[in-house]
Amino acid sequence: MLFALEPADPDIEVLKACGYREPAVARGDERTRSITFEGASRTVVLTVTPTSGGLVRVDGWLTPPAALPVELRTPDGPVATSSDERGRFAFDQVGRGTVQLVVRDNGTTLTPSIVV
Repeated sequence: MLFALEPADPDIEVLKACGYREPAVARGDERTRSITFEGASRTVVLTVTPTSGGLVRVDGWLTPPAALPVELRTPDGPVATSSDERGRFAFDQVGRGTVQLVVRDNGTTLTPSIVV
C-alpha cells in the first residue's frame, strides 16, 4: 500500500497508518479491507467493501466519537458527509483510485492517501 501527503498548514494533524486487515472473503471473490490510522488526538478506522459496478463503500469510525464534518477526496472530486454522535460515517459508491480522508474539528485531521 502506498501513502503520500505533505501538509502545508502546521495546524493539520496527519494520522499514521497503524493497522491493516483483510478479513475473510465477502461477497464472492471480493475482499473487505480495514485500515486503522492514529494520531495524537484522533483515531480513524476505515473499512473498504467492494460493491457492484467496480465501486466500493467506505465506512468509517472516529475515536473519540463526535459529530463532525468528514470529506473523502477522490479522483472524481471531494465527497462530503458528517459523522454521527457515535463517530460513524459512510461513503457509498466510491470509484476506485487514490483517496484521502479529511476530518474537520478544532483543527484538520488528514489520513495519508490510500488506494481503494
